[in-house]
Amino acid sequence: MKKALLTLIAFHVLFLSCGQEKANIVIPIDMSSHRPVMDVMIDGKGPYNFIFDTGSTTNVIDENLQETFEFKVVGEDPLTTPGSKNQLFSKRVTVPKVNFPETSITQTAEMNVIALRKMLPVDGIIGGFFFEEYLVTMDYPSSKLILAKGQLDKNDPDVVPFIQDARTLNLTIDVAGHNAEAHLDSGNPLTMTLPHSLMDKLTFKEAPRKGEPMRTPVASFDTWEAQLLGDVTIGNAVIKNPHVRLAEGYKYVNIGYGVINQLRTTIDRKNSLIKFEKMTQTQGVNKVAKKDSGVPTSPYTGTYEGDRKIWIDDAGKLVYKRTPAPIPLEMVRVGVDLFEMKIPDGVRAPQEIPRVQFNRNSAEQIVSITLVYKDGRKDGPYKKIKT
Repeated sequence: MKKALLTLIAFHVLFLSCGQEKANIVIPIDMSSHRPVMDVMIDGKGPYNFIFDTGSTTNVIDENLQETFEFKVVGEDPLTTPGSKNQLFSKRVTVPKVNFPETSITQTAEMNVIALRKMLPVDGIIGGFFFEEYLVTMDYPSSKLILAKGQLDKNDPDVVPFIQDARTLNLTIDVAGHNAEAHLDSGNPLTMTLPHSLMDKLTFKEAPRKGEPMRTPVASFDTWEAQLLGDVTIGNAVIKNPHVRLAEGYKYVNIGYGVINQLRTTIDRKNSLIKFEKMTQTQGVNKVAKKDSGVPTSPYTGTYEGDRKIWIDDAGKLVYKRTPAPIPLEMVRVGVDLFEMKIPDGVRAPQEIPRVQFNRNSAEQIVSITLVYKDGRKDGPYKKIKT
């Protein structure tokens, strides 16, 4: 039996630089869920929505799509999540002619069948190893995955080696002075998840508060949310005082969207090398997803109870306005799904302006907002009633 290890926890800005050919392959991705979702054709049909997940060690197809195609079953695998002894047995099928629109890439792939759409609004997952013949760049602001031939220079000071442990990208990072093994997980839509065992060794801005349980198809983990007081060093890139999640049962650090999108990262699987470059992150929200009309959108936009409206303005800034208020306020990201509202210069606020915390359901969809005040008071949650 082929043993597959599936990491569905949860899902960076990458820049392709060293030793590449001029003919790059570009695959558009939708980053509105903070996961790279791309169009995939299967046997000439589609497109279907698949997540590109460097944290998954297997390809996945939703059981409903498998029922439509009835691909040949070639085996059964135990799927597990690090930190849990639970197993989920999944049929493995051969999926022919997996193709990405307007590219020359077409190949047959084995995929595990699970009830994925019960957890996420996608049809499948493409593991990070799928493109192992290429240098891979995930360019989040430009909403594209870039593939090129070539290799990284191991003598480049920004290049570090990694271990391809069960097809994941594992490397050693520094978390506020503590060495920790970590893996890069583009499928994690949040920030950085730390083992709970580090809680007593680290310093936080405030005592970690209990968070929502983190669920995978196999297991559930208790979590705590906090802002770290200290630097996280990944290669030569330094992330200062990041917001983190601590999870019981976790053995490794999981590096997700909230950290990756501050980096330019190039992955060279053939030589087990990875390059991290710190970039200047613009505050606010990336204009990465567009409706059919071409208007920028994001998972945060919509109307919430009480005539609270959130949208992206002509300057590409996320803004908030309640109907009685005279002006919209720019929203600036300060944590995991947490935003401050910025008062324009020269304007005096007659009362305290709260922060806005976006709340997600078990499928990681934004479903409501909570207004958070300095003294810990909270108003809401106000349900999202339309996008």
